[in-house]
Amino acid sequence: MRTVLFSVLAMLLVISGIASAFGYADAKGNGTSIPGYNAVTLALGGVRAIGFGDALSVLTNPADIYRIPGTTFTMSIGPGVISESFEDSAGFHNFNWIALSNLSAGMKFQASSKLALGAGIARISDFSFEGVYFSRDALSGEIIEEVTLNSHGGLYESAAGFSWHPESWINIGLSAGLRFGSASYDSTFEDRVYPDNDTLVTIAWNESDFCWHAGIIIPLSMTSIGISWASATDHYNARIAVGTLLYTGDSKQGALGIEAEIIDPGDTNSLEAKLFGQLSPSNSLTFRGALSFIDSNAEVPSQGVGLSFGTGIALGRITLNGAFASSSVTRESYAFSVWDPIDIKVSQSLLSLGLNWNL
Repeated sequence: MRTVLFSVLAMLLVISGIASAFGYADAKGNGTSIPGYNAVTLALGGVRAIGFGDALSVLTNPADIYRIPGTTFTMSIGPGVISESFEDSAGFHNFNWIALSNLSAGMKFQASSKLALGAGIARISDFSFEGVYFSRDALSGEIIEEVTLNSHGGLYESAAGFSWHPESWINIGLSAGLRFGSASYDSTFEDRVYPDNDTLVTIAWNESDFCWHAGIIIPLSMTSIGISWASATDHYNARIAVGTLLYTGDSKQGALGIEAEIIDPGDTNSLEAKLFGQLSPSNSLTFRGALSFIDSNAEVPSQGVGLSFGTGIALGRITLNGAFASSSVTRESYAFSVWDPIDIKVSQSLLSLGLNWNL
């Protein structure tokens, strides 16, 4: 009976959570979102509505790929480390796992004085989780049961689009492509007293859906305003972002911006607010940074903050970029193998290294 009960619970835990976010809930739901698809946008907190003309804007606000004239190529790669911690009647628990969080490549072509084309591919969310939980005998303290959950997978997006500059005061962008990926879940129950009760439950899904992005950029003399939209698919929520960027001098060596992003608009209306900036003290050196605030109204409400920073070093036509981002959210919810709501903290640390090549 215990075996059957565990099997049912494990399947319900994996299947019923297709709406939550971050950590264990992420593994069950729509994945841990990657805040920035390459080293440049990661250092800027994952801004979507407005940026600095990066080629991968084709996956966020395609109107922004016109910002800097020319033909460019960008790529990035980096790992992510996630930690989930909580305390219950059995003590303090801390789960840690590592995943490939940042993987992307993109290219932008200057087709004419008023038209830029772009294409890109990036890992946009991760479904990794690795947890193990032990039950001990109340009298002897010996471990009598072991429960594990290992999930792996990710969601990617590839798209192509254009940015059109019909007038001096506006850029219009549109892109479309494929959002695809998969995830697998292996959950085990090991009874060290009665081994015949040992159980393995395996569940997996695959996704391959059409997606699209739209956006506008309003470039003014010392300010830019941006709006972007991303469509939803089975394991990815729609999102709309609005932001503004203020340049600090005529040379545009420094800039400071703010952005608000609504995830799953019209339903959960989760909010991420970002304050970001960029400073170029010389033609060969750029510093970037961002502060993010997270307020999720999903099935499991959560709040948190994020901090990111990075730098770019120009070596002729090639610029080397690096970024580090860290975020933490807290919520009162169910943790892995804990059946009563408790306070849970999940931390995410991401590293990205990449380059931009002006062809």
